[in-house]
Amino acid sequence: MINRKHILMILVLFVVAFGESSAQKFKRKVDSLYTSYRINRADKAYDNMAYKKAIDRYQSMYNKQTLPDSVKGQLAIAYFKVSETSKAEEVFATIPEENLNDEELFLYAQTLKYNGKYNQADGLIERFHNINASDSRGVKQLNATPEIEKILSEERYLIEELDINSTQSDFSPFVMEDKLYFTSARDIDYIVKRDYAWKETPYLNVFNAKIKEEGAFSNPNLFSGDMRSMYHDGPVCFNEAGDEMFITRNSFHSMLKKGKDGYNNLRILYSKKMIDGSWTKPEELPFNDPSFSCGHAFLTKDGQKMYFTSDRPGGYGGADIYYVLRSEQGWGEPINLGSEINTEGEEMFPFVDDKGQLYFASNGHLGVGGLDLFIASKVNEAYRVKNMGYPINTAKDDFSIFIMDDGINGYFASNREGGKGDDDIYRFKVLKEVAFKLPLNGRLVDQKTKQIIANTPVELRGPEGTVLANLVADAQGMIYTELDEHASITAIVNAEDYFPYMETLQMVTGTTEFELALVPKPYYGIYGSVFLLPDMTPISDVSLKIEAKNGAEDLAATNEEGAFKTKLLPDTDYDIVFTKKQFFTKRVKYSTLGRDTGYVNLNEFMELELEEAKVGKSIEIQVLYDLGKWNIREDAAVELDDMIQFLNDNPNIKIELSSHTDARGSRSSNQSLSQKRAESAVNYMVENGISKERMQAKGYGETRLKNKCADGVKCSEEEHQANRRTEVTIIEM
Repeated sequence: MINRKHILMILVLFVVAFGESSAQKFKRKVDSLYTSYRINRADKAYDNMAYKKAIDRYQSMYNKQTLPDSVKGQLAIAYFKVSETSKAEEVFATIPEENLNDEELFLYAQTLKYNGKYNQADGLIERFHNINASDSRGVKQLNATPEIEKILSEERYLIEELDINSTQSDFSPFVMEDKLYFTSARDIDYIVKRDYAWKETPYLNVFNAKIKEEGAFSNPNLFSGDMRSMYHDGPVCFNEAGDEMFITRNSFHSMLKKGKDGYNNLRILYSKKMIDGSWTKPEELPFNDPSFSCGHAFLTKDGQKMYFTSDRPGGYGGADIYYVLRSEQGWGEPINLGSEINTEGEEMFPFVDDKGQLYFASNGHLGVGGLDLFIASKVNEAYRVKNMGYPINTAKDDFSIFIMDDGINGYFASNREGGKGDDDIYRFKVLKEVAFKLPLNGRLVDQKTKQIIANTPVELRGPEGTVLANLVADAQGMIYTELDEHASITAIVNAEDYFPYMETLQMVTGTTEFELALVPKPYYGIYGSVFLLPDMTPISDVSLKIEAKNGAEDLAATNEEGAFKTKLLPDTDYDIVFTKKQFFTKRVKYSTLGRDTGYVNLNEFMELELEEAKVGKSIEIQVLYDLGKWNIREDAAVELDDMIQFLNDNPNIKIELSSHTDARGSRSSNQSLSQKRAESAVNYMVENGISKERMQAKGYGETRLKNKCADGVKCSEEEHQANRRTEVTIIEM
């Protein structure tokens, strides 16, 4: 084999024979030939996927700056393939972007994501997409940084590394009965050791460890010596009964079964468990082929459907996920899961949970970096794919998931920082599951006043007119539901006091809250809520007597939430009387004169609180008298009528009706006037049907002033007015 030493000896002889100038030309030519020879040797290792060896051969030329840009991409990719992404980025950065081919451009972007440089990666993906508009990877990952930041901001899982990991690669966990099966490149004490050229690490084998209490594990053991071949063995999966096994394995005969890429392809083999516990010799499944790979098998619980990964012809990318059905006649033809799952990148390690949801690893869908884990669910016969989220997914490779029957706990593998080896197995627990139904929140409001519209039916329809949900807005005008995602949803509302409402809501990603603004018909009305003093809890079943000045009357009542709503006439003054047994009656005034149409919230400008009637409890009532008089005026009768209603509603209550004056005038005259006024009020109620035995008339004159305004104290008219009052006190119930 020619080496550098041989070339130097030839060069010395050439200098002696032909002189220095010609020798320099000859040296350059020899150097060029030698560089080409070394590149060819490195390319051969690269083409055979012996990436560690390729790196060693490329790197020396790269260090001496003799490696052409056209070849640097392969050195960068080799570093990427062995997960040395910092070095991959360093090499990629020395190559002008215009000199990168399509796949190098995409892998450079993936390298940057792997290293957490998402904004820079976005720029490369945009360039990649502009060149390859039809490549779904560019479409899915375009301007990904905001979505990645959103994924990383929400912690959906608890993560814990297993103590059975080795310093080599450990991945593809599978639980069967009380054992965890997994694939590992850890050393086995054999006399002859073989290394895998990709990373120059030991070949893979299947191990298992018993699951002990509190999540601990026994020391891992080689699953079965009979299942160990010369090359890779694993991953492995079992049927529900545990008596069928499917194992991924390299072809045995490297010369006879060499794949199209110059390396031994993967195949899926089947073995049956015997009565004595041993396993039959593994047999190939009929859809294997030496010209392409099939691996990563997963069998559904009914045993009738197998998912697997393959790079067989006719797929979408490097590796796609397929399924194949099994019947009494055997295995059918593999079927590609389609472009909703598969991309021009790599999709692998399928798993299906008890809900029928598909889990898989991919670098083609929008991910946080490297391989990410995704979950797919069928909606209207089409798959929808979502990133599983953080911290299952990181900037590194996260793959090979197994979900326990409870749907909450499981295992997966990752080469994230902080692990023990190359790839490590982690345990996880779901804190917040990935939901495929979109939460939708809406609020019904009056378009003009922005007041809420409560207790109103709302119908939601899909793009094809299919009814998706029939809802009723709550007391706050809110509707809540979860729907399968659609590009748009039509909301239909037919409310009594509003024109028919129909609006198409565009379901833009991240938008789940909508305001449904209804246009009011020309009407007048009031609404509000009645509360209990002093804790302000709502009071249900309060009667409202709505008295118009023109003599018209209407009735309403509060619901379980203490709310009421009623229509009114235009240009009308009203007295509204609130009554309920064992509560003091309350009267308020309201007018529609000069008001716009629509409902008005009375709580916004008046107090709608009732006081509970208890022995010893007093309230003031507005009974007005002419100066020095005690006869009942017409306006005073209104207040006394409310008290009559209160006593009729509460026939066991007895009251004291007291009258008070201010301090002006003589004490004796004030006492006499107040007694006459109290007796006059009681007599009015007696004349209107209330038994005199239920009432006591008491005049207090100026003896119970509410403020400082005694004789000789200068006070305003308002302060004196506060002392001129009528009170009702409950003395017996």
